[in-house]
Amino acid sequence: KAEKAEKVEKAEKAEDKKAEESGSDSDGSERAPAAEKEKKAPEKKMDVIPDSVDFFLGKLKDSIGTRNVQEIHKLYEETYNQVKKDHYKSKRFPSVDSVAEQISNEPLFLILYKELYYRHVYCELQVQYDDRKGSWENYCKLLDLICSDLQDGDELSVALPVVWIWDILDEFVYHYQTYCTTRSKVVRSGNDTLMQPYKDNPEVFQTTKVLMYLHQLVRWSKVEDYLANKEGGTGAAFTDETTRYIGYFSLMQLLRMHSLLGDYHLAMKTIQCIDLGVEVPLFYKIPACHVTLYYYMGFAYLMMRRYADAIRSFSEILVFLSKISGVNSKSYQFEAMVKKQDQMYALLLISLALSPRQIDDSLEKRIRTEQQWAEKQARLQRGEELCFEELFNYACPKFVAAAPPDFESMENFNAQEAHQRQVKLFLQEMRQQQFLPRIDSYMKLYTAIKTEKLAQLCDMAPDALRDQLMCVMHKTSQKVRTKGPPLDGESQHCSEVEFYLDGDMVHINAQRTEREHSDVFLEQIIKFQELLKKMKANTVAEAEAKTLAVEADAKEAKKR
Repeated sequence: KAEKAEKVEKAEKAEDKKAEESGSDSDGSERAPAAEKEKKAPEKKMDVIPDSVDFFLGKLKDSIGTRNVQEIHKLYEETYNQVKKDHYKSKRFPSVDSVAEQISNEPLFLILYKELYYRHVYCELQVQYDDRKGSWENYCKLLDLICSDLQDGDELSVALPVVWIWDILDEFVYHYQTYCTTRSKVVRSGNDTLMQPYKDNPEVFQTTKVLMYLHQLVRWSKVEDYLANKEGGTGAAFTDETTRYIGYFSLMQLLRMHSLLGDYHLAMKTIQCIDLGVEVPLFYKIPACHVTLYYYMGFAYLMMRRYADAIRSFSEILVFLSKISGVNSKSYQFEAMVKKQDQMYALLLISLALSPRQIDDSLEKRIRTEQQWAEKQARLQRGEELCFEELFNYACPKFVAAAPPDFESMENFNAQEAHQRQVKLFLQEMRQQQFLPRIDSYMKLYTAIKTEKLAQLCDMAPDALRDQLMCVMHKTSQKVRTKGPPLDGESQHCSEVEFYLDGDMVHINAQRTEREHSDVFLEQIIKFQELLKKMKANTVAEAEAKTLAVEADAKEAKKR
């Protein structure tokens, strides 16, 4: 641990030295003497650190030094959020220099403090370019240290609770995403002053470097080998829980990264070894991880035209979320999870409009009873393209371009190009099958019907109807996963109606999916049990009320 701390300290000194050297005159002339320099540069004003914040940071430093993960978890989940609420709701935490001067200049503690500092800035305040660059440099230090430990097979220099590990990696990709988005907005504005820092620092949040860090964490943690065979190896993820979760959460962030870049097949390939089939998978540990996995997995299925798998993914996670409240409401992740839940409802509605099927009763009830979803569902069923586009824009990830813009040729630059490309692909697919549910609904009423009559019902020409029927045959054949890795599956007919054309006649075989008898019985048993509980509660309440009334009457009689 001492060696690693020394390594971090040396790296910081080297950076400081480099910064000092870059401050010299471009013609190579000698810098001014130290005394003269001190006169020119006034001393930095140190921030005042309140006693409660001083106590929190002191405890955090001590817990990091002693590797007391339980205490760090308590400080991170409770004290940090309380301190933020009490003292820094609309302003920055004390500067790193102030903390180094008044609390401790221990390198690892300062790296972790900076992680909390920049996260608060991103979450609550106006982010400046120096904040973006500073957060990148700090993440590089932290991830370089972890990668070095993993590669050398040493004990990790940092011991953190699982929730903080998830938040670090989640924020790392979020900062990358916002950096790319902000850079595009600045370039579109044409402001040379704002553009200059992005030109001068092309290495900051470079896509290849972000991917490199995540791939290194996965490789050196051996998490894929662990997930393939938990008893088939030694070291790294096989023996150390922290290492295991670092690698596991990196897989989740790779899924997210490739989805942001629009490569859905590679995104799904990244999680081929994920533990979806086990009784208690690792993603259960962190609700935000669970939501991230199912959101991006479901969205990838949607864009790959695997609507049955998308509906199943969104249904599973939405039913799960309706039954638990496992997120710390004080955590900055809480609001993000609530929004993700609404986004998944929107994506579920889109998937159901493109491939109608039965879903869980609780989800169907919420969609039917909540006005915002009931209205959207009706518009989607009418085939309103504007509604499809609105819901997609609201619920899709914030896509980014993999490469920075060409600063020398800005005439044809489009800041929204990455997003518009994905919307165009989605709407193109949607237009091809927006009439399919309507055709299906009419064909359910017949066993045989002439194409001319069906065309009249559907308000289209007979030739156009034939084209749509061919489209129905193609689009209702989907790859559906029943078990195994996410990309696995077999081609299935995913419509309630099967048909074939014979001259000008359409012969139809409507297949209604029947629920298992056991599911029906279990559902009714659960409802009956809930009814009995309510009746029992009412009976107990009535008995207590009667007892109180009798006691009151007895007291009254005694007084008389």
